[in-house]
Amino acid sequence: LKDLSSTNGIYVRIREKSRLHHGDIVLVGQQVLRFEILEEAERGLGPASQHGTLVFGTPEGSCLARLCQMTTEGIIRDVYHLRRDEVVMGREGPDMVFPDDPFMSRKHARISYDGGSRTFVLEDLGSFNGTSLRFRGERELQSGDQFRVGNHLFLFETGGVER
Repeated sequence: LKDLSSTNGIYVRIREKSRLHHGDIVLVGQQVLRFEILEEAERGLGPASQHGTLVFGTPEGSCLARLCQMTTEGIIRDVYHLRRDEVVMGREGPDMVFPDDPFMSRKHARISYDGGSRTFVLEDLGSFNGTSLRFRGERELQSGDQFRVGNHLFLFETGGVER
């Protein structure tokens, strides 16, 4: 399967844990989210002070990465900062909640961070509609792979042809 530089790209449903890279686009329910690993300078500036007094405000917390919610208008609406080693996305109660998304499962997907290897991993949590990654370049399909082109969902199957 090869994307011919399409505007919206091709998304392949993940079947196992998948490593995330800076700039990857994730499809969770109807949410299109761009994953960005933060540069060291963006991870936390530390407390500010003015005239020797700490500035009052919400306590700072270091961030590891962020997910930028991409809209059909072509803009970023909300930005979700990943502050812990594990973040769960879903329709109810997890860390990142999308209550109005009818294609989102209660607990849909998880992003985990491994500090030892400094890698991020995306995992589907058995959601009904799956979790997909936009891929770059070419990809060899396996029987049973599902991929989305625009609003169309395809199932790739191989097998014997009856004659």
